[in-house]
Amino acid sequence: MNRNEFENALMSTIVEYISDQIVLRYMDACKQAAVLFSGALIGYADAVRSLKELKKDGWKLTVVMSKAADEVLTKERIQNDIGPDAIYVEGAPVNGRQIIDDNQFVIVPALTINTAAKVANCISDNLLTNMISRAMATGKPIVAAVDGCCPDNEVRAKIGFKVTDAYKMRMRSNLEALQSYGIHLTVDDNLFEKVNKVYAASFDFPSPDSDVKPAQVKNEKAAKPTCSGSAAAEAASIKLDKKVIGRVDIAKNARYKTIIVGADAVVTGLANDEAYNRGITIVRE
Repeated sequence: MNRNEFENALMSTIVEYISDQIVLRYMDACKQAAVLFSGALIGYADAVRSLKELKKDGWKLTVVMSKAADEVLTKERIQNDIGPDAIYVEGAPVNGRQIIDDNQFVIVPALTINTAAKVANCISDNLLTNMISRAMATGKPIVAAVDGCCPDNEVRAKIGFKVTDAYKMRMRSNLEALQSYGIHLTVDDNLFEKVNKVYAASFDFPSPDSDVKPAQVKNEKAAKPTCSGSAAAEAASIKLDKKVIGRVDIAKNARYKTIIVGADAVVTGLANDEAYNRGITIVRE
């Protein structure tokens, strides 16, 4: 590398670093989520762990509970287990529409069979279903954990879930409908990782078309919802033809497990940190 090439690479690195810092601060400032509890107990312990991790990661959480959730989980338990920034219960004065508009993200960590069926069939007849409908109408990202409403959940089978196969098939079709509406499905144990991936992908980063060739995207396949993990299969790898790889490049390609870069590419420290935090492997050619 001659002096001009070195100076250009250094300047690019500085610019990328400054850009990364600006994006990082903006994204951190937007970590605000409406957390909707509809009453499912299955997966609750994992949901608590995930939500606590989100709080440690800087997320501000506004919890809204349905009447059923308040009866099953109780407001006091949610307050003690999670310590949200605010908490509201259906029946008390609460402006669900305003809460959705004031937050950047929606999390449903205890989706019930009833709520899943209503949303799947476009029914908005209570506080939570109205809030989910409002979130979809305004384009807010929604992540829902299906532990409590998936017919194939192992815990549900152990407690004697003996409905017919036709009934289970309808429950699965409800989850497929939610996914087709753009709702991201996961399980409570994976909620923290899923929220952060969807959140990073929700930002309007510069189009990667100039950096990515269609032939370089491999093994990206859609999958039906399951109870064992994410609702969509993760893509395997992508190649970035850039001289400098910054944090933004990692964030906007967070759905890939492996990011391939050139042998002489400069990978910033923030990019390495972002890849590590997301479980992404950076491979040099």
